[in-house]
Amino acid sequence: MCPLLVECLISPPLETNAYLVADAAAGRAIAIDPSCVGEQILERCRENNWKLDAIVLTHSHIDHIGDAALLARETGAPVLAHETAAPALKDPIRSGAAWLGMDLDPCEVSRTLEDNDTVQVGNVALRVLHLPGHSPCSICLLGQGCCFGGDLLFRDGVGRWDLPGGNEKKLIASLRRLASECGDDVTVYPGHGPATTMGRERHENSFLLQWL
Repeated sequence: MCPLLVECLISPPLETNAYLVADAAAGRAIAIDPSCVGEQILERCRENNWKLDAIVLTHSHIDHIGDAALLARETGAPVLAHETAAPALKDPIRSGAAWLGMDLDPCEVSRTLEDNDTVQVGNVALRVLHLPGHSPCSICLLGQGCCFGGDLLFRDGVGRWDLPGGNEKKLIASLRRLASECGDDVTVYPGHGPATTMGRERHENSFLLQWL
């Protein structure tokens, strides 16, 4: 059983899943893809007396990064992302903010994440997998029976590869690697839509049935 508490906060305008992940016993938490629900994340941390130790971005699209700068200012927590995400966090064109008509609150990457790095949530370590394809900077966090997958894998779907920086061959390779790293019982928390399991997607997701 995973010792972490996982709260999903669904954010407009694209129904993006922001996650507040906590080791309640330790009183520590991280935010994953805070999107536009930074104030809700702050409120949940205050209610539970959790210290926010990090803001982790699975990739640099605006619907995932919207309130990263706000959380960093309010809590002092570092922003963690793959090194190739850094330019888009300050660029409304690269982040897609201009395309969607959204404002970009620029932020800096405090610590770059590379493949097989770890992100600590209290006493629990999550391993970083660099899995490009949806975007060059896409990462997943894996550990304790759960996977925070960003926009790589969804229930019955996969991430788009037709956006700037997307690449179908890399997406397929990343999905194959993720499947090899995850047992069927691993819970996948995607960037959009309901949570699922790797076993369900391995056996029912038409993309995985074709590509794995």
